[in-house]
Amino acid sequence: MSEQKDFDYIIVGGGAAGCVLAARLSASGQHSVALLERGPRDKRPAIRVAGVFPRLYSLPETERVTSEIEPSLGDRRGVVMQGNVLGGGSSIGAMIYMRGQREDFDGWASDHGCTGWAYDDLLPIFRRQEKNMRLNNEFHGTEGPVVISDPNAPHPLSQMAIDATIATGVPPSDDFNGARQEGAGWYQVNIFKGERQSAARCFLHPALSRENLTLLTDTSARRIVIENRRAVAIEARDARGKDIVLRAGREIILSAGSFQSPKLLMLSGIGPAEELTRHGIDVVVDAPEVGANFHDHMSTAVTHLLDGIEGLYRQDRGRNALRNVKDYILHRTGPLTSSHLDAGACVDTNGDGRPDVQLNFAGFAPGNPGTPRIADNAMVISATVMQTKSRGRVGLRSKNPEDPPKVLSNALAEPGDVDTLRRGVRLAQSIYAQAPLKDVLGAPIWPLPGTDTGQGSEAFDEAIRARAESKEHPTGTCRMGPDPKAVVDLELRVNGVEGLRVVDCSVMPALVSGNTEAPTMVIADRAADMILRA
Repeated sequence: MSEQKDFDYIIVGGGAAGCVLAARLSASGQHSVALLERGPRDKRPAIRVAGVFPRLYSLPETERVTSEIEPSLGDRRGVVMQGNVLGGGSSIGAMIYMRGQREDFDGWASDHGCTGWAYDDLLPIFRRQEKNMRLNNEFHGTEGPVVISDPNAPHPLSQMAIDATIATGVPPSDDFNGARQEGAGWYQVNIFKGERQSAARCFLHPALSRENLTLLTDTSARRIVIENRRAVAIEARDARGKDIVLRAGREIILSAGSFQSPKLLMLSGIGPAEELTRHGIDVVVDAPEVGANFHDHMSTAVTHLLDGIEGLYRQDRGRNALRNVKDYILHRTGPLTSSHLDAGACVDTNGDGRPDVQLNFAGFAPGNPGTPRIADNAMVISATVMQTKSRGRVGLRSKNPEDPPKVLSNALAEPGDVDTLRRGVRLAQSIYAQAPLKDVLGAPIWPLPGTDTGQGSEAFDEAIRARAESKEHPTGTCRMGPDPKAVVDLELRVNGVEGLRVVDCSVMPALVSGNTEAPTMVIADRAADMILRA
């Protein structure tokens, strides 16, 4: 017999959104809140130390989500690395604080009918979450829980890459989250005194002493119990392997991300009727768009050997590594205080007035997730499509909750995405050709000299498809909208079922032109306002 517990609010998923929601909904002390996270607590020291970021993808707290064979990726499987730990992606990601462009959020309102979700609607929430250590103006706040700082101990290659990018004609930028995103410069990061400022650390940890907040880690939700078209409970399996039932007096909120939130809806009978029936699941709501609209940022790494300067990997071995650890422990200085992805550029490569390519500069060449490093002494300029056109789907493999979701991303299926990546690669090549960067380079690793990178080169387009990788920003699978076909309405309530919301990056109708952590936390903060008013 399953153990039963009762709460006012049940939040499924302790990632960036779930941590914000748990803190906000429990703040008054008037409501009992349960937060379920299928991963462990964020206790591993490597999560906290900023400079360990490049190695987190090899830890158990990082989950490897693998797609079906993707024709648009050179007939290989795509991989998206996801945080399976308290804090979610905010506990394993690169700590780059980039919100996206004004046009992204205004497009949610104008192009997708999401009234109340435009840039000016969300800017006050961005500001109230932020404790910016340098900027204090109409775009930034200084009193919030999330510490935002300038990079500490950057690698010299980062400044060289910034200078070389400016030499190509890209303007300098001292704030990618200000009036205009375009330019080359230093990122701001959610790091303070060398330590990661995850959503768990900034929002949830200070709230865990509240008697009305219950945290259940290593606990996986298996099904939403729906009675008379109302979500009333969550069936889950706890850390002991015991089945439990959590009943919600007010609402259930899914914050499990773009893979797990649609999966849980479908396991509970909310999704495409044909697919649910095929898997033997009773249809509660025929919702064809559950799992649809999947999209992600795709990137290609332009890689060069170094000559005359030591990259990050050379600075992290032997006596250097021991010195780095000592500097971090004793003084909070040195390379371990940096994310090592501390600079980049947002560039308009097609002349439409807004950046469409993001470049990240890295003084190391790690290779794709799960593969060996490309070279011992090399650097990367990665080019990323900022406004992805290709769309895919997340579905079920079976009705067994233990089975991973079935993912077909269709990444780069739209020719326009490949065109954008090609322009980004050519821009990266031109940056490598500029001083001062060209003076510390050895041979190129990719593309090789003489490669035809021009438009119309089918061989190069295929090479891009074969090398492109996810930037770990999957979104869109529980699309928000005013129309009845949308998975959730403008207050993130699931259409067709009462007492159930989805609050995470899966509700984004279109991906933002930047990293998803900051906007996901803002979505959750805005949703908390709506829930508490209900």
